[in-house]
Amino acid sequence: MDVLLDEVKLPSHLDRLTDTALDLRRVQGMVRVGPDVLFVILSGSLYKLTAERAVLEPVFDSVTRLWPADENCALVESEGALWRVDRDGTKGRLLTIPKGTISYDVKWGIRGLVVGALVDRRAPVDPKAPYFYPAPREKVTLCRYASIEGWHDLADVPEGCGNLSMCRYGRRIAWRESLNVIPEEAQRGEFYGFDLNTNEVRKLTEGAGKAGRAVMASDGSALLYEANHETEYPITTHTDLWWLSWDGSERVNLTEGGRYIARFGWGPREKTAWVSFVEGLETQTEVLALDGIPEGTFGDLDAVSDIVWMPDGLAIFETEDAERFPAIWTGTRRVPLPQPANYEDLRVLEMDWEAPDGMEIEGLLYEADGLRGSAPLLISAHGGPAAPVENVRSEAVRYRHLLRAGYRVFRPAFRGSLGFGDDFARGNIGCQGRADLEDIISGVDFLIEEGLALKNRVGIFGGSYGGYMTLRALSVTDRFHAGVALFGFIDNRRMTLETGDFTYETEYLEPLSWPITERTRGGDVFPNLGAIRTPLLLLHGDQDPICPLSESKVTCRALEALGVPVGLVVYPGEGHGFRKEKNRRDSARRTLAWFLNYLPP
Repeated sequence: MDVLLDEVKLPSHLDRLTDTALDLRRVQGMVRVGPDVLFVILSGSLYKLTAERAVLEPVFDSVTRLWPADENCALVESEGALWRVDRDGTKGRLLTIPKGTISYDVKWGIRGLVVGALVDRRAPVDPKAPYFYPAPREKVTLCRYASIEGWHDLADVPEGCGNLSMCRYGRRIAWRESLNVIPEEAQRGEFYGFDLNTNEVRKLTEGAGKAGRAVMASDGSALLYEANHETEYPITTHTDLWWLSWDGSERVNLTEGGRYIARFGWGPREKTAWVSFVEGLETQTEVLALDGIPEGTFGDLDAVSDIVWMPDGLAIFETEDAERFPAIWTGTRRVPLPQPANYEDLRVLEMDWEAPDGMEIEGLLYEADGLRGSAPLLISAHGGPAAPVENVRSEAVRYRHLLRAGYRVFRPAFRGSLGFGDDFARGNIGCQGRADLEDIISGVDFLIEEGLALKNRVGIFGGSYGGYMTLRALSVTDRFHAGVALFGFIDNRRMTLETGDFTYETEYLEPLSWPITERTRGGDVFPNLGAIRTPLLLLHGDQDPICPLSESKVTCRALEALGVPVGLVVYPGEGHGFRKEKNRRDSARRTLAWFLNYLPP
């Protein structure tokens, strides 16, 4: 197919729109230095923001993370090293990050720099040497650096640990330990800690279920952590935010479940906590007392970044909504972020409709101003499926190349999505690829009735579960006229056994059993693969540990043998999703070229 050539041909104005340099700039980190200076990371560059000027001034390029230090400086990570950056922008290199570092945290104490790190010091594996399977679980090293002491090893811990967090002087350290080395859909884990006073590793939680991250209190007396403490339904039970004393004697659930936790942290002087949820399609930020009692919100403003607290208790954060693009709220004004292009012509519309069984479903429609009703409609099926759909205008920029080429993009929050309560999240258990697919199709019918789509002008694309949903839709319906499946899957049982993640099949279908039952097989694409007659492009990384490349290879070969227009693009070194900028752009260009070829505006 000509759209699979190494050099995809696109009109110049559309080709430019796939450039990752045009991605919307977002706040990737923000800290306060002194009473009136903020350092902010935007798209890998460090900026300075003062309350007086309210203008972002560039300071340092190639920055990936930053931490508060003292009233005169901040600490940043740049190109594998830690640097000190003073209020006036003066920079000084402090420390090279050890090779093999998995996760680390940085503090600035009265005696200088303190670093806690999880480091994998194992020798590289010879890819040509024989190996035993299943491999035994290896160990990694928990270590600590202090300016006057250097590096010291603290303990050996199992591989699969991460999300490390320290108290102010690094005397207590907490981290998350996965229950399994391989990636799990359930993300099961426990939280552990190390206390320099006793030189012992302590298990901080028991039965945490799906576990996110932990954030230590500055004085080491407690931590905040995200988990659902659910073992039967860890994937489809919403997580909560918990306060836990270091000695384990007290634990408080600060939230009420049923909402997707997007981010959280400590409030002023660590007397409160803040948390940003996605509830339905909307984001909301709340401040909570440490007994879980709500203490307030920021009105119609919600934090889509971590919050920085000023000395007077004023909250500074990045905010956005369905009408306004991201900006930094300083407490008195919005500071626009310097963006690479003007996206004011892109907008998002909220939709709601009724599924065939009467369930209320919501979704988002993205379009450019002035688009006609005859424009082709492209369904963006989200992954997970336990994932949120968030009504913010910045999401439209993700689809800029499609929107400005003349398409509408529709993103349904089909049953199984997060943010609508546990019952809704469990709504596609035992009926994946059936009830949730009906949610999507009924949403398309609703848009047709509203004059926003034409029946014979609909395509579909998506990644992971969205890739599966694309393949399922093309195999059991004739409603879609072109498709692009990114790192999807066609056979649940084979995927379970190839990846080693049993949590997905156990929760969504049933525990592994033989012979394979109809409940397990009912939503698979593989038995219906031969029914696909729709042009299909497959995009996949060759190192995907979650949805293996073999799923796309089987699909491609089957359709090729049937004479169906099909192509498979394999990205070397990529896992589940594309991280390299050149591959992200390439996948966007090929997706657009495929739809332009088979479903042109």
